[in-house]
Amino acid sequence: MTPYPYRDTSAEQQKQISLSRLLNYITDVVYPYSPYYRRVLREHAVDPAALRTYDDFCRAVPLTFKEDIVANLAEFTVAPSYPGRTSEFDVEPLRASHWEAYRQAARNPGARDIFGLRSEEERIREQYLFEWQPVHFQMSGGSTGRAITTGYTVHDLGLLGRSAAWLYQINGLVAPEDVWLNLLPAAPHLGIYAALLIPLMNGQPNMNTFGGKVMPTERQIEIAAEMGCSAILALPSYLTHWLRTAKRMLDEGRIKPLGKIKLAMCVGEPLTEPYRNLLKDLFASVGCENVSVLEGMSSTELRAGGFFECSEGSKLHFDPEYFYPEILHPETREPVPPGEPGVFAWSHIDWRGTAILRYWTGDYVSGGMVWGECPHCKLTLPRLRTPIWRVERDFTKIRGTRVEYVALQDAVRSVPGIRTYQIIIRKQEPDDPVSRDLLDIYVAVDRHSNEEALARLIQNALKIQIELRPDSIIFESVDQIEAKLFAKKLKAEWIIDQRPQLIDIANSAPANT
Repeated sequence: MTPYPYRDTSAEQQKQISLSRLLNYITDVVYPYSPYYRRVLREHAVDPAALRTYDDFCRAVPLTFKEDIVANLAEFTVAPSYPGRTSEFDVEPLRASHWEAYRQAARNPGARDIFGLRSEEERIREQYLFEWQPVHFQMSGGSTGRAITTGYTVHDLGLLGRSAAWLYQINGLVAPEDVWLNLLPAAPHLGIYAALLIPLMNGQPNMNTFGGKVMPTERQIEIAAEMGCSAILALPSYLTHWLRTAKRMLDEGRIKPLGKIKLAMCVGEPLTEPYRNLLKDLFASVGCENVSVLEGMSSTELRAGGFFECSEGSKLHFDPEYFYPEILHPETREPVPPGEPGVFAWSHIDWRGTAILRYWTGDYVSGGMVWGECPHCKLTLPRLRTPIWRVERDFTKIRGTRVEYVALQDAVRSVPGIRTYQIIIRKQEPDDPVSRDLLDIYVAVDRHSNEEALARLIQNALKIQIELRPDSIIFESVDQIEAKLFAKKLKAEWIIDQRPQLIDIANSAPANT
């Protein structure tokens, strides 16, 4: 098989190869074996063999939404019928070419054959199960109360392990002996499983802490110092708290400088340049002067280990061999021109288990997508130009002005001397939805900062970036604010909207694990 071209190819050539793989996947796997898409494409009178271009694909294949998956979860597993056995869904029998490949593979003894007890028929059936039977399951966070479960076959676990190319190889920063520290919180989601399984599949040392509610933050820091960890995977909000705790422990003489850390992969929340700079300053304070702070993303539905920057500011490198990306207008849901902002949608290519086409993520890519050679790593592939936020929930109106939460946070973060903060949006009369909106900024600052001068800087920053002024600026200690940030959720609640009917919508982040 010809290797997929990531170098010495044009964007148009690569895009066409990716599309051809997608259309073949629909014809050979999705249409015959996916109960959901077989039904939906028939309802739309779609002939997969007639799909030739991207325009054909857009017109013929409808978008898939989270609600579709939740309502029809079992139908999203591709599952050809087995000869002689009935299927509960209308799917085709597996084609003969697969069975010949299974016979060839069954000739090599496996782990279950050390006693020589299994028949050839059993070994052939095992090969069928390796490709089609889900053996591993993950669940989304279900923050909306509608969790999605996805299944991986043995075939899919190979593709999950392939995600190591994005984690370990795309930037050349990670050596095979470097120890990773996973700070993501414990739950049956991709952030835990990918960070656990991918290193095991690729021989990469890895320590999973399962987050601060399982292992105390101070103990995590001690382990990082003892093991000489080189790379960290974390939510940026928790990493902020983690580094501040490490600085206190260093000042108290309880740990040595964490000078071996050279890479931090931040996932699950938007990472803007002011946020990145804040983290780099915190790393420098604990002895890590040259840490690369990179952004990554994935989701339970996507199922891969994710896509990451190759270097700071290079934007998210997407895998066109096993996924097909689209950027769509948030209202018309039609493709936008290259580089224009829009909502990210994607389709699986060559996956088994849970297979999804044209998934509307609801993630708004503010810089759109560019497809071509990255100026940093020189790989040709699509790149998503972050920051990314929820198109439906990552903005609000304050006194009639549309305010994006990312812009509001960056306005506060950008002020020199701010160590941490929390923003409260409330009503002047708490029970009156039509009373005046109030904006309160709680901040912790450096010990020797001039609070009066900082308050003026905060007021000016908000006026410039969101065209509003805060109603109050309250100075508190770092401990006081961080206790509130993590009081209810695993992710920091940087913004809390206390207005009637709007509670709990302010902290939505992209579906990144």
